[in-house]
Amino acid sequence: MYNIQQMYILFWFRKSEAKVEVMQRKQDPQYDTKGNISCRVTLEGESVEIGNVHIECRKSSWDAENQRLIGSDAKTKSHNRQINDLKTKIERTFGLLQIEFEYVSAALVKEYVTEKKLFRYTISQLIGEYFKDRQLDVKNKLIVQVTIDVQENYSRNFLDYLGHEKWLNLSLRSFDEKVLTGFKTYLLVENGFSFPHTYKHLVWVKSLFKHSLKKRRIKHNPLADCEIGSDNTKPDTTHLTVDQLSKLACFDFYGLVKKGFITEQTAKKCDLERDAFVFNCFSGMHHVDYTNKTFRIEKYRDDIFLKGRRQKTDNDFMVKLLEPAVNILAKYGGEIKNLPVKSNQKRNDTLKQIAVFVGIPVVLSTKIARKTFTDIALNELMMEIKDVTACLGLKNDRYLEHYGRIREKRLAAKMMKSWNDIMKSA
Repeated sequence: MYNIQQMYILFWFRKSEAKVEVMQRKQDPQYDTKGNISCRVTLEGESVEIGNVHIECRKSSWDAENQRLIGSDAKTKSHNRQINDLKTKIERTFGLLQIEFEYVSAALVKEYVTEKKLFRYTISQLIGEYFKDRQLDVKNKLIVQVTIDVQENYSRNFLDYLGHEKWLNLSLRSFDEKVLTGFKTYLLVENGFSFPHTYKHLVWVKSLFKHSLKKRRIKHNPLADCEIGSDNTKPDTTHLTVDQLSKLACFDFYGLVKKGFITEQTAKKCDLERDAFVFNCFSGMHHVDYTNKTFRIEKYRDDIFLKGRRQKTDNDFMVKLLEPAVNILAKYGGEIKNLPVKSNQKRNDTLKQIAVFVGIPVVLSTKIARKTFTDIALNELMMEIKDVTACLGLKNDRYLEHYGRIREKRLAAKMMKSWNDIMKSA
């Protein structure tokens, strides 16, 4: 039978025993005394003091019913997060102890919460605790859910590899460079992953152990000195030229129907996906932000601006829409909600068909639209790098190299003076 136990956690206000505070309370029964917040755990009728949580406050500032401090200032918010974090730690510790022990006492919970005893985590448990921490970071708006989704994919591939090697029960102390090297080979050879994608997996594995050491779930980081090199691959900035984009924007798919090359249903599908792709070639939006449709359209004098906030970075972005994008918006009634939407995979499949129909020698994808925007902004519109960064909603211009590069056309326009011109002006 399973031994189902229920634990109660109580945070409470403990009055200060400082002489000044004791004297003030004696002189004035209504005195708003100072004190500290303490924590107590009760399990099966046994109560154990976890101890002082190092939060000092006045009695009137403590909401005993809701077990939180009253107020909205930064310091109070920080203290309430501290209380919530400790509560979460106690609950998670209790859950892990129930897996490991047939019976769990309040005293045992305290020993592990105060780290007098440490768990012997399996790699699966370590990963599970890592993602619980990351979900708290999402809740506190330190990172976005998209980041977690990507990292969870890395973790699944890592666990698949460990299962393949029968290393899921391997002691964490035994994880070394051999494990990382084997994982790298598994991804590159067995799964056919690209080197940049493989490199990101290796970086994540190292960060998992680094984070676990910081949280004191392991006593030593066995991967701390393992070298994984660097991702020296040149960023892929494939984009459409102005001529190719113009050809795509004007292409008549229904003309192929008249010639009997495709069905009307295929033409309609291609027409919709072409419009979505071209629109993003002029807006620079990521597929996720376009699909969520949390962006908005605003007029500024005679121009139309698209504004929004990137889901991945939580950064604002803003761009002036040029005529082709304005025309596409008008085609769908000027309403954002009417713009065509499809999953990333299905959209990419259709875009590959479109490239063949139009005769564009580029493997089209939703990423190509964002890179095309960057190339136009940098090399055709001659926009400053920081302005392009703002349009893309990037955290800084260091990431811009993944979307576009400066070409000869920009440099020729920027370096218009000849040496003779310089000598004359001198």
